[in-house]
Amino acid sequence: MTRTARIDLNATGSGSVEVDGVPLKGVRALSLDAAVGDLPVLRLELAVRNVSTVAETFIHIPDDTAATLVALGWTPPPGQPVDEEVPDAAA
Repeated sequence: MTRTARIDLNATGSGSVEVDGVPLKGVRALSLDAAVGDLPVLRLELAVRNVSTVAETFIHIPDDTAATLVALGWTPPPGQPVDEEVPDAAA
């Protein structure tokens, strides 16, 4: 799926990322690969807490990360608590 991305970065590495006009939150790092004649590929590293367990557990997805995933087309699984504002962030 082709999307339009806007990346604004300053000299200290701070900035913002928008995909299809939606500001993304929870972006920890990014890389952009572009080859002549090919569409550029933007890779985003999202701020997700690492969880390691052998038992049943609830995995918390931070609101900023969930909003970014929803904006990119992710549908939360049934029963996944999602902040009421998250779907609006992707509208």
